Amino acid sequence: MPIERLVWTRHAKGKCRSRLLDRADVERAVHGGHGERQINRGRADWVVQGLCADGRRFEVVYDHPHRDDRKTARIVSVWDL
Repeated sequence: MPIERLVWTRHAKGKCRSRLLDRADVERAVHGGHGERQINRGRADWVVQGLCADGRRFEVVYDHPHRDDRKTARIVSVWDL
């Protein structure tokens, strides 16, 4: 089942802003990379990598499903690579 909704934590929003990442790029990475996601060893379930329009790479840490809703993922953090 594809992810239809994304919920952002306050932490993830702040990291996105401080790293000058476009939220649309981050969301596109989750939607497009969910099929190739990797298990995250931290507190969130999954991690995927993404690419900004300017060529910078980043990774997104997220939970899925969010609150037992298989259509929703929760973006927990974003990191530069």
